[in-house]
Amino acid sequence: MTLEQGIAARLRMYRQAAGLTQGELAGRIGANTQQIHRYETGAGRIPAAQLFQIATALALPLAAFFEVPPDTPPPEDTLMRDTRIVAALLRELSKQERQAVIKLVEAMARPR
Repeated sequence: MTLEQGIAARLRMYRQAAGLTQGELAGRIGANTQQIHRYETGAGRIPAAQLFQIATALALPLAAFFEVPPDTPPPEDTLMRDTRIVAALLRELSKQERQAVIKLVEAMARPR
């Protein structure tokens, strides 16, 4: 995903989270619905001044458009850290308690 595609995807996500239509957002920044559509689909680059207006209209910091979305899987190093923490905690449990934890995790990991 390019930087522009990421900004476009986050724009759409943040606009929808704010409960705004493309037209409503356009009205708040003095643009038209077609411009917002082009920005969200990546068909048009968003000028910096316009992106600032959008961030302000959505009550977001400008940096929000350059961050990793919240639903992005954690990096492997975070997973490894979590694994070490869980392993350390498991050492504090009895064999019976560890087996119960394993069953719980297995149940949670099963496809639904």
